[in-house]
Amino acid sequence: MATLVVLLGAGCSNGAPGPAPAGCVTDTSPGPHTFTCEGLSTTLFVPKSCEQPGCGLILELHGDTGNGPVFDAHTGLMALGDENGYLVIAPTGPPLDGGNGSTWTLAEDDKLMAIIDTVAGVFATDRKRAHVTGFSRGGYVTWRLMCEHAERFASVAPGAGGSAPGGDCDGVSEVSCPFDATLPGGMPSRAVPVLELMGRFDVAVPLACTTRIRDQAIAAWGLASGLGGPQSLDGDANYAHSRWAAPSGGGLVETFEHGYETLASGPEASFAGHCIPGSTYDPFAAVYAFACAPPNAFRWGEQVMRFFKQHAGP
Repeated sequence: MATLVVLLGAGCSNGAPGPAPAGCVTDTSPGPHTFTCEGLSTTLFVPKSCEQPGCGLILELHGDTGNGPVFDAHTGLMALGDENGYLVIAPTGPPLDGGNGSTWTLAEDDKLMAIIDTVAGVFATDRKRAHVTGFSRGGYVTWRLMCEHAERFASVAPGAGGSAPGGDCDGVSEVSCPFDATLPGGMPSRAVPVLELMGRFDVAVPLACTTRIRDQAIAAWGLASGLGGPQSLDGDANYAHSRWAAPSGGGLVETFEHGYETLASGPEASFAGHCIPGSTYDPFAAVYAFACAPPNAFRWGEQVMRFFKQHAGP
């Protein structure tokens, strides 16, 4: 991996100078902007409160066939960032073969970190409040970035992204975090708080795959012997919200395992449980119609924001 320059600012201070454009960020005014950063179309939402240093930062990553703005329409994180003082970066990956939307490859990992560096430097963000979330292919990238750059993220929230190939991963071919200290870059440098979304009836990334990486993290960080998890936080017949934690606070895995599915009459019906709970995005949309059919007991974007606010970095 190329060495990345970390340009992270300190906390908020009254009377501090406002952000100045630099690199690909050519406009620092509040509101949504779209730039070309590292060759990627990158949507950035700037809350008015982030005209002063010390805001948090969230990177959100779409899955295959999606793009940055459409994924945010599912999560609502830009609106939530506006309310809670977080800049939100929603880049769009390179085109999929055949032109059916966008995807992510290993080649973008360093580019995404460079985009974070640029935005963090321009807005002097709080390094203790930098986070990443993603869904499907973006969920795999989230696990990967955590594995390779654990010191850079306060907490992460992979959705529908599982383990690397092998084991009970049902043939899903993608690079994730192996949680294997014998491999170069195979183990995060620290135990990062993780919030994971898992679909019981997910066809694209089966539950066996998301369960496997959950269990790898629990074992790697010694959480199973900590509080004897899982601790049941809430749930009903259609979802379970659980937590595994260490008594010392040295690690945490929180999961939402759901039984929701895409709309049976919608364009993504065949993906079943590969969906985003609480999304209000059009379930008949021609692009990325991965909203879970209502009713849903929770909204994933709101849970991601809650978790990020609760888990600032050391």
